[in-house]
Amino acid sequence: MAKHMLEEDSRETSLRCFENLTAKDIFDEAKKGDAMAVKLVDRLGSYLAFALTHVAAVADPKVFVVGGGVSKAGKFLLDAIERHYNNNILAALMNKEFRLAELGNDAGIFGAAKMILD
Repeated sequence: MAKHMLEEDSRETSLRCFENLTAKDIFDEAKKGDAMAVKLVDRLGSYLAFALTHVAAVADPKVFVVGGGVSKAGKFLLDAIERHYNNNILAALMNKEFRLAELGNDAGIFGAAKMILD
């Protein structure tokens, strides 16, 4: 997605300076205010929010916990997800709580281990 957007948009961006652009690079540059990086993070937030609107329609959770590698983006990503979620969900399902997983990248492995032990 990032490579495609960079090819289609001729605006100046620090993202073109990276030989092997990573998600971490995009988040870091977005936090510094790079307009293209902010646009990419916003797009990711919209995709994740779209998926969560479907989860909410079925399960109606009280809170969404974002873990794994993307959780390192922190509140910056959570804000994008929450904004898009609230713009695209039924009023009855709005204003859910969004949190970062405290275990970060290790959340999945701890969850799998707990399932096995239980």
